[in-house]
Amino acid sequence: MHAELYARVGRTMPSPLRRPWVDRREHAPAISIRRHWRCLRSRAWLPELLLLALWPHWIYVGRRLSDGSDEPWGLLALVTVGVLLARDRALLRSPPDSAMVASGLLAVAAAVAALTLPDLAAAAVAMLAVAIYLAQALRRPTAALVGLLLLALPIVASLQFYLGFPLRVLVAHASAALLSAAGIEAVAAGASIASDGTTVLIDAPCAGIGMLWIGSFTAALLSYLHAASARRTLVNGVIAALLVLSANIVRNSVLFIAEAGRVHWPAWSHEAVGLAALAAVIVPLALIARRRFA
Repeated sequence: MHAELYARVGRTMPSPLRRPWVDRREHAPAISIRRHWRCLRSRAWLPELLLLALWPHWIYVGRRLSDGSDEPWGLLALVTVGVLLARDRALLRSPPDSAMVASGLLAVAAAVAALTLPDLAAAAVAMLAVAIYLAQALRRPTAALVGLLLLALPIVASLQFYLGFPLRVLVAHASAALLSAAGIEAVAAGASIASDGTTVLIDAPCAGIGMLWIGSFTAALLSYLHAASARRTLVNGVIAALLVLSANIVRNSVLFIAEAGRVHWPAWSHEAVGLAALAAVIVPLALIARRRFA
């Protein structure tokens, strides 16, 4: 009976000399595995990994923004995204698996695009990968953040190269028609306006590319602040483009009157007219973007 009692006690009472070592040996690996699993599930390292995987594109963007080959306005869009992320940092969550897969596939696509497409196009794909990840992590509509990050790319020089001359021709013909409607005999000739033997050329800055960038940036920012859907963000962008085109036509018509010598304005009037045209874009756009349409 005593033997049975001692055996029973021996099975139920661990030795103080043996069990601590056994506990460490048996439970430490399990604790370590659980800790690593929690780290993997938290996905805290994924943003850094995504940015690191896209490093060749960031080098290209940084070089283009700093070597003088493009206007550094992309820095404004990039800083704006940083400020928005800092403002909404409390909303950051781990994005869903679908967003992670989409970002990963776009990162791979950016690497492939770097081998076959121009650097700017490959960098745009890389920005799409980052935008999808951030938008889903913030639980915000994706389109506005995509617009802001694409505007952070060095695109002004490319827009000027491809769209500058067509826009100058369009503005010249529209301005000539507007001047004729106002009683001033004017005829468009290519990217210039002729009247009474005086020809005024619409130069590259007057094409409106800079104003178009600012209007697009404003539309994307307002869309983000108002949590606009993709369709509403697109509508805001189209409205911004139409406002920019209209304001630029009026600006060039007014400036033609001064450049043709019909009126004599002070030297600063050129910049003043440009600022007035820009205000004529921003103010209506801000009022329209805040309204909710059915």
